[in-house]
Amino acid sequence: MKKVLPLLIIILLLTSSVIIGEGEDEISQIQEILMSITEEEKEILEHLFIQTQEIQEMEREAAKIDDEIYSLEMDIATIDYGIKKEEENYQRNLEALKAVLQTYQRMGPGSYLEIILTADSLTSLIRRINVLRDLTKNTDELLAKIEMSRERLISERNNLDEKVKLLEEKRRILEENLQKKQELVREQEEYLASLQSDRELYLERLEYISLMMEEIKGILKEFTYGFNRIITEGNFPEDNIKLSLTLRGVKGTIDEKVFNDIVNAYEWIPRIEIKFSQGEIQLNAPDKGLGMSGYFEIEDGQTLKFVPEKGSFLDMPLGKGTLDSLFEEGDFTLNFEPLIGKNIVREVNILDGYLEVLVTLRLF
Repeated sequence: MKKVLPLLIIILLLTSSVIIGEGEDEISQIQEILMSITEEEKEILEHLFIQTQEIQEMEREAAKIDDEIYSLEMDIATIDYGIKKEEENYQRNLEALKAVLQTYQRMGPGSYLEIILTADSLTSLIRRINVLRDLTKNTDELLAKIEMSRERLISERNNLDEKVKLLEEKRRILEENLQKKQELVREQEEYLASLQSDRELYLERLEYISLMMEEIKGILKEFTYGFNRIITEGNFPEDNIKLSLTLRGVKGTIDEKVFNDIVNAYEWIPRIEIKFSQGEIQLNAPDKGLGMSGYFEIEDGQTLKFVPEKGSFLDMPLGKGTLDSLFEEGDFTLNFEPLIGKNIVREVNILDGYLEVLVTLRLF
């Protein structure tokens, strides 16, 4: 019972499906508690938080592999069914060919000449020749179908063999991941046990972090929705975009102040600070203790998607898997279609203090 209780508590924490029902006051209190911890407490909590992130990442990876295994199993079942149908078709064609050959055998080689010579009119002769031609043609078609069916069977069986090998490899990787996860859980249990009387305190604070992570997910989702709503509704200050014509297209330069002025101008948008520095964009929510940085990648020629690379919460490092999970409810994207119409974003550069976008004009 002594080992089961901590494990159940950890599993509860690691599901990342905590529903925030405490309200804003409770979240504020949780945030205040987390921000007021001592350096010593923070060091212990950071160690536990890193362990928790590693376990969560293992769970996400295991779930992903499990989905891939299911998809492979469905593919294998489909291919296997196709092979059975091809085998049935193959057998039918063989039986048909056998019947044709038996007819040939009964007729004998002299029968063809006899059939032609006993014709009593030109019309009868032509008809008999056509019948013999059709018989020969049908035999050739049957032979072709049998050969095609045989080749398809060989191809499908090879395809099935590859799928089975891939499935076995995925299962091996999944087993390794599950073993690693079990080892990480064991290490965390041992570390928690070493904290003795403080164990419950840190479990509670890990749960607080989980609650804050869920709140941050919602904030990032609202922020993305709000920002794109402003662009869509035509409230983006286009006169603050500096345009210049180049040999490669139209270059638009947007100062980071423009982005932050937009955020500060509307009460309903969560407060996220945007900062551009050489090669990276930073999204910070100082009042939540969150900071992250990454880059923009171009999607569908008109949308910029933020790809997080590193980040921290209360100065505790966030793993790549945790960063990606913060955008599970929706990526942070900037849809420029209302600004550029059917034209295409070809390049995006992040420089100190501003964003540079190269747009190729579509004249037709």
